[in-house]
Amino acid sequence: MDVTAADVLAELDEALQEAGIELCFAEMKDPVKDKLKRFGLHARFGEKTFFPTVGAAVSSYLATHSVDWEDWEDRKP
Repeated sequence: MDVTAADVLAELDEALQEAGIELCFAEMKDPVKDKLKRFGLHARFGEKTFFPTVGAAVSSYLATHSVDWEDWEDRKP
């Protein structure tokens, strides 16, 4: 993560917010998280957007949004 990447990430977040989409992160390593803090992006996103695992992120999403979840196995032809 360098300054250019931080700028692009901030621009991506702005574009997603305009579209009503929240950017979240899963399984981010501490050195990358530390760089986000240094660039002021961690505070921008907020602690609630960082998840220890993809499963935790999905569980959080499903707990806060009404989703008709169906098992992918059920979609087999």
